[in-house]
Amino acid sequence: MGGIGIVTNPRAAGLRRDPADGRRLARLLGDAGVALEADTPEGLARAVETLVAARIDTLGVDGGDGTIHLVLTALAAAWGPAPLPRLLVLRGGTMNVLAANHGLSGDPAGLLAAFLARRRAGVPEVVAQRDLLRVEAEGRPPLLGFLFATGGAVTFLARFYASGRPAPGRAWLLLARAAASAMVGGGLARALTRREPLRIEADGDEWPDGSYLTLLAGTVPVLGLGFRALGRSDEQPGFFHAVGVHGSLAQVLRLLPRVHRGAPWRRRAALDAVARVLMVEGDAVRFMVDGDLYPGSSRIRLSTGPPLEVIRAPPRSRPATAAFDPIGGRY
Repeated sequence: MGGIGIVTNPRAAGLRRDPADGRRLARLLGDAGVALEADTPEGLARAVETLVAARIDTLGVDGGDGTIHLVLTALAAAWGPAPLPRLLVLRGGTMNVLAANHGLSGDPAGLLAAFLARRRAGVPEVVAQRDLLRVEAEGRPPLLGFLFATGGAVTFLARFYASGRPAPGRAWLLLARAAASAMVGGGLARALTRREPLRIEADGDEWPDGSYLTLLAGTVPVLGLGFRALGRSDEQPGFFHAVGVHGSLAQVLRLLPRVHRGAPWRRRAALDAVARVLMVEGDAVRFMVDGDLYPGSSRIRLSTGPPLEVIRAPPRSRPATAAFDPIGGRY
């Protein structure tokens, strides 16, 4: 059948600022597909039922990174063995990390209008081939997303969300406060650098260091705020990049500029691997999937889930003398 399915989350940060956004997208879409709202588990289940019945070829999600991961988790469970529809990220969240990983900027209506214009003109989409990251925590149904973290990254996000008004500028401010706290041995730095004993096994090989500031894993390179912490995520289809940060606070702070530009991690501060399966064991390990926080689990299994295509920003035309430069929120 084909067509476009749009799922809008009215509770996403961007949509709370602009409640009419979902209606605007529905008008733009017209009879080219279905536009649905989902801000509860029950609403999401109904939306997925409609999308499966329509056998859409493109899934647009208007919400934050957390919304995207929950929609994909629910859709993949109901879709069957056929390839998942292409994903169009419409940037309705706070940080929009997944959109940044694919060079997407602008507002949801502008992104959808540009996509529809290309579709009507028969212009092929520029896509990235991605594997979803499958997160299986003890006692919970599997989750699908693109990014996973424990430890300090979870603490950082919890502090960020607790501000009540999460925004990229506030994330940078919190990072600056953390650096200042580290200089004087403050409480924020101590909370962010509390070590967590973990047993980690990557494709059957156990990592030697058992205490970590944070464990990061993902199938996209950019973790947030432009930090290309997982730069090896594209090395092999069916694999993901995992990084266990174990160095001292001073070592990690010195590494941050390197990590931001995507340079390799230093082994004195972190262990990393490109893996197909990662086993994590610990004492009530709290974790994050695409910006959403989850309670502690004693055993977590990471693997690659189903592949899908994510629509990227098309290359921009540049003058002949210029260099060619192609190129997250809570639910």
